[in-house]
Amino acid sequence: MIKLLKKNIEIKNKIFFKSYLGNIQVFFIDKTIKIPKNIKIEIKNQNIYFEGLLGKLSLNFTDEIYFFLKKNQLILVINLQKNKKSILNLYNKLIKIKIKGVLQGFKLNLILKGIGFKAYIEANNLVLKLGYSHNIIVNIPENIKIINQSNNLIFNSIDFIYLTQFVHYIKSFKKPEPYKGKGLLLKNEKILKKEGKKSKK
Repeated sequence: MIKLLKKNIEIKNKIFFKSYLGNIQVFFIDKTIKIPKNIKIEIKNQNIYFEGLLGKLSLNFTDEIYFFLKKNQLILVINLQKNKKSILNLYNKLIKIKIKGVLQGFKLNLILKGIGFKAYIEANNLVLKLGYSHNIIVNIPENIKIINQSNNLIFNSIDFIYLTQFVHYIKSFKKPEPYKGKGLLLKNEKILKKEGKKSKK
C-alpha cells in the first residue's frame, strides 16, 4: 500500500509517497491552499466536492491536474509545461470562489432604470416589464434566490459562476442604452453616455 508521507519533509515543494521500497518522490508541489476547518472536502472521479454551511459545490479537473488532501491543506500539482502558470492561477481562483461560496455565498444587484420598468416574482418565475408589448418570464433556478426591492433585484447564490451567468442573461433583455442610461444595470455600473443629436437652427 502506498500513502502520503505524514512526517515533516525537509525539502520543500515536493510530494513523497511511503512504500516498502522507501520514500518515493513523485511530483513537485505547485500550490498549497489552506482549507478552513468548517469545510469538508472530498476528491472523487476527477471532481473536488466542497461542503460548507450553505451547501455543496463541485469543481471538475482534468487528468493532468492532481489534488491531494493533507490535514487542512489542499495540494495542487500540475503535470503540464505549456500554460502552467495560467492554469495554476485559474484553479487557485476557482477553489477560493468555491470555498467562499459554501461559507458566505454571493450577491449581485440589478437595478431597473426606466419609466414603467417593473419586476415581480410569480410561481417561481421572474416576470419583467421592460417597455415591450409583452412581459418577459424567466424561470428561477433552484440554486438562485431573488429578493425584489422596488426597482432593485437582489440575486443570491453559493455558485458565483452560475449566478454571474444568470444575472447577465437577465440583463441582456434590456441592456442600458447610451443616451439616457435606461435599462438593466448592475450596482455601481457606469455607463458612458453619448450626446444626443443637436437640432439645426
